[in-house]
Amino acid sequence: MTTARSKGGSTVVACTCIAFGITLIYAIVGGIIRPAMFSDSAWGFLGWHSGTGLPLNFSAGVDSGNIARDTMGFMGWWTPGQHVLPGFLEAMGLDLGLAIIVVVTVFSGLGLLGWFTLYRAFGFPVETSATAMAIIACTHHFALPFTNYNGGEVLMFGTAPWFLVLVWRLRELRWTAVLPLLAGAVVLVFAKLSGFLLSVIAVGAAAGSSGRWFGRETMRRALVAGTTILLMGALFYFLWLSRSRTPVSTVSLQSGVDLPELLRFAAFAVGAVWSAALSLGQIADFLVRHPGRPLLDSLLTVHCAFLPLAVATFAFVWWQLRREHADYLRFVALLAVVMAGMLALTVATGAKVSTDERHLRVVSLVLLGGIVHSVLGWPGLWLRSAFAAVLVVAGIFGVSSLAWHSATSLKRPLSDHGFRHWIADAPLLDFIHKIDVAGPDAASTLIMFTAPEIAMEARNVRVMSDVADFQTIEELDRDSKRGKVPRLYVVVQKKLVDNGKGAAVLRSFVDYPAASWQEMPVGEFVVYFSEFGAR
Repeated sequence: MTTARSKGGSTVVACTCIAFGITLIYAIVGGIIRPAMFSDSAWGFLGWHSGTGLPLNFSAGVDSGNIARDTMGFMGWWTPGQHVLPGFLEAMGLDLGLAIIVVVTVFSGLGLLGWFTLYRAFGFPVETSATAMAIIACTHHFALPFTNYNGGEVLMFGTAPWFLVLVWRLRELRWTAVLPLLAGAVVLVFAKLSGFLLSVIAVGAAAGSSGRWFGRETMRRALVAGTTILLMGALFYFLWLSRSRTPVSTVSLQSGVDLPELLRFAAFAVGAVWSAALSLGQIADFLVRHPGRPLLDSLLTVHCAFLPLAVATFAFVWWQLRREHADYLRFVALLAVVMAGMLALTVATGAKVSTDERHLRVVSLVLLGGIVHSVLGWPGLWLRSAFAAVLVVAGIFGVSSLAWHSATSLKRPLSDHGFRHWIADAPLLDFIHKIDVAGPDAASTLIMFTAPEIAMEARNVRVMSDVADFQTIEELDRDSKRGKVPRLYVVVQKKLVDNGKGAAVLRSFVDYPAASWQEMPVGEFVVYFSEFGAR
C-alpha cells in the first residue's frame, strides 16, 4: 500500500511539474517574442484605445453615414475582459504585447488549477485529476494564446472551471445559491459573451444531475434553478443585449429549416464534444485543409468520421462510471446535449455558426476527466496504449504548434504596441508612421484598413476598419460609407485586390468616384488615396 501511495504521489508531482513547467516556458517564450492577435481581440483594443474619457466599454469611431464625423457607441459584440485586463496593464506602463502575455499566463494557470479542482469536485482521484491537468497543458488550444492572443477564449478557459465548481458544490440549489451563481455568471460574461449560455445551461444541468425527477425536493431545485436562470437572463438583457448590437442581433426565425444542414451540424457537435479537449479537430484541420495542400473544403467530413469513435468513447465512459459517478454522467450529458442543442437552434434560425470545436471545448474538457479516469481504471493494456498514442500525437502537435508560431512571429514586424503583426509588413508600418502625424491635419486624415490590428498602428489620425478577408464581396458592397474628408487612404492587401474585394472596399465609399482614386504599392499592400474632399 505504501508503494502504491508513493507511486500515486510521484504521478501527481510529475504531472504538476509538467503542467506548470510548460506554462512557464510558454510565458517566457511569449514574453520574449511577443504575441500576435486575432481580429476579434483587435476590435476590442481598437475600441479601448479610442474610448479614453468615455464610459466603460464605450468607444469612438467614424460615422459611416458621414465619414467626416465621429460617433460613439457601446461595444456589444464582445465583452470587455479581453481588452480591459491587458489594457489596464498597458496603462500601468507595460507594452500591450507583454500585458497580453501576463494575462494569458495568469488565466492559463488559473484554468489548469480550476480544471484540477473541478475533477476533484466530481470525485475523481487526485492522480486522475493531475493527469488530466497535464494532458490539457500539452494541447494546441492551451499553447495558442501565448503566440496568437484569442481574447475571450483564454479568459473562458481560466474562469469556466471555477464557475462549474461553484455550480457543482451548490447543486442542491438552496435559495442561498442564487446570488453566488449570479455573481459567477457575471464573471463568465465579462470573460466571454458565450459565458452567458454556459452559465444558464450549467445551472439547468445541475438541477437535473441528481436523477430524482419527481417529488417536493425536485420541484424546489427546479424552482431555484428557474429563478436563477430568469434573473441571469434579465440582467444580461438589460445590462448588455438592450444596449447595442450583438452576435445574436442578426438572428431571425426563418420559415423553413435546412434539415441536411442541421444534421451535419449535429454530427459536428457530437464529434467536437469528443475531440475539442485534445484539439483533435485542429490536428485534422492541419492535415486535410492546410493552405499548401488542401484535401477537403470542410471539416464536416472529419467530424462525421469522428462520430463512431465519439459514440464508442461515450458508451465506454458511461459503462465505467455508471455506478460511482452517476451524478457526474448526468451532469456532463445534460451540459453536452443542451449546449449542442442551443447551437443547433442558432443554426436553425439562419445564423452562421462555424464548425469550430472551440464552441464545445468547455463541455469536452468536463468530459475529459471522466475519460482519463475510465482509461486509467481499465485493466487492459491495449486501451491504455491506444489512449497514450492519441495523447502523444496531441502533445507533439500542441508543443510544435507553439514552436512554429513563435518562429513565424520572429519574422513578422513588431507593432509600436509591442505585439506581432501577422498581416501587415514592415514597409506598410513605415508608411503608416509617415502619414500618422500629430498636428492640425491629423483630424482631417482618415485611413481605412482591412484588418483592425493594423488600424491600431495609427495613433493620431482617424481610422476605420473592416475584415475584408473574411467577408464576401456582396457583404462589402452592402457596407456603404457616405461623406467626404480632406484626405482619405484605403489600405488593402494585394491578394484582396486580386480577388476583387479591394474594388468592393473602394466602391463602399459611395461619394468618391472611381476616377478620384490614386494608388501606390507598399510592400504586400496597395494604398489607394484621394484628396477629392479637399478640393
